Formats: sequence, C-alpha cells, structure tokens
Amino acid sequence: MLKQRKIGALMLCAAAVCASAAYGRTTRDTFTFTFPGVDVDGNLDDSLGADGVVKETFNDRTGRLRLVGRAVVQNDSHHTHTFSDVGVLTDVDGDVVRDNYRVTARGRATYNGLVNHTSGTVGGTL
Repeated sequence: MLKQRKIGALMLCAAAVCASAAYGRTTRDTFTFTFPGVDVDGNLDDSLGADGVVKETFNDRTGRLRLVGRAVVQNDSHHTHTFSDVGVLTDVDGDVVRDNYRVTARGRATYNGLVNHTSGTVGGTL
C-alpha cells in the first residue's frame, strides 16, 4: 500500500512538471547593438562605441527578459568602469530590475540586464 502511494505521488509530481513545462515557453534571440565607449574622464560616449551582439532570453511563464551582450569598445580612460542603473536599457516594456554595463581597461564591454513583467520585446536598442 505504501509503495503504491509513493508511486502515485511520483507520477503526480511528474505530471505537474510536464504541465508547467508545457505552459512556460522560453524563446531566445540575438540582435546587434552599438555599445558606448568610455571617454578620458570615465563617462559613456557613443562616438567611441562599437557594434556587439546581445542575446535575449524570454520566459513567457514568468514574464522575465534576460539580456547579455558583449563587444570591444574604445576606452580612453584606460581604467575599468562599471555603470549600474544608468539607463542603458531603453525601449523595453516592463520593469527594469538590473541594468549593468562594464567596460574593462582594455575596452571589453559586457552588459547584463533583467526586465520583469514584460512581453519580451526589445526595440532594437539597449
């Protein structure tokens, strides 16, 4: 009797996992974006930027959009800079939770963004 209950419980859990997996769908896409560079004073400067690739992952069950991008830009300050919540992420419907942009001393730029309560659309610009 106890084994039947355990098997029944395991089957119920497996069915719940399959049902939630069918309900939630993750879509992935990439787009090109011009990342800003850094001037001598350590400020973002679009004229020193370069094109890079942004990967977006949207989960329609949770309504979360994750953005990760990389590029090599010009850094005239030759120091590593991290820019948080400076509004790098634009043209996105939803609540921006994380908006981090980092440029190393040699110009390697990385972007990480997270948006909640979104339909998953990005206007093509960060």
